[in-house]
Amino acid sequence: MTTGARRVDVLLPTHRRPHTVAHAIAAVLAQTHADLTLHVVGDGCDDATAAVVAAIADPRLRFHRLPKARGFGYANRNRVLQASDAPVVAYAADDDLWFPDHLALGLAALERGGLELAASRSVHVQPPDRLDPHFFAFDWHAGQPSAFLRHWFIGAGTLVHRRRLFDRVGYWNDALLRFGDREFFNRVRSSAAACAYRDEVTALRFYAQHWDAEYAHHAVAPQAAWLARVADPAWRAAVRAAAAPGRRGLDVRRRQWAEMAAFARHSGPKFARFWYERVRSDVHRRPPP
Repeated sequence: MTTGARRVDVLLPTHRRPHTVAHAIAAVLAQTHADLTLHVVGDGCDDATAAVVAAIADPRLRFHRLPKARGFGYANRNRVLQASDAPVVAYAADDDLWFPDHLALGLAALERGGLELAASRSVHVQPPDRLDPHFFAFDWHAGQPSAFLRHWFIGAGTLVHRRRLFDRVGYWNDALLRFGDREFFNRVRSSAAACAYRDEVTALRFYAQHWDAEYAHHAVAPQAAWLARVADPAWRAAVRAAAAPGRRGLDVRRRQWAEMAAFARHSGPKFARFWYERVRSDVHRRPPP
């Protein structure tokens, strides 16, 4: 393992996902760019999840079992970030899967573009076992409304950024209950920091809204089978080709509109609370006159 400017600290927060977390960890440890430290942040995690993490023997893994923080545990993420020191930071989710070249492509984008942050694209696995390369937020190209949706649905699992970015925009907003990844990305995007979105698939995403009620129907978490597919370069190339911009059939467009309506119904009240918390936290963080 080398050291230097390409070292990466990867944060993987977890609370109660013993059935999926081992697969998410395996995807991180299988990166072609191996100069990484994986910080699994146990945000008040249960004993079952802790046992799964503790059973993984890899010198690059650090397990931080911390008391539960508010909401999605952004205070615990900040605590680990402030105690680590790699010059590049990335984030993984405990139920999603990175492609093996996720970090390599993110680092290349940072270096090639002189960027502070690079965001990439995910494709979504729908129950019971269907890959959807045409998730609406990344597939629509209708100017500003599409850009707004894409920016909102970019999760932390597709971000790679330089640590010095924290000096410019601050850490994660721990006053928020949820949506901290979107808020952090859009805070960076609205700053003077150089950042870019690459329309290239580097991860599989399992939306909790779709999957939390489904796992009980699976003897083994579906991530196990998808992890094997992700390791195949030909399969990854086919997925990227399927997700490439182009004309979509009416059935795809109809499904996208239905998905958008479902997300609006499910997340509307949470979105309203997010904006209230964000405005409130901004007011409290302003320096006194």
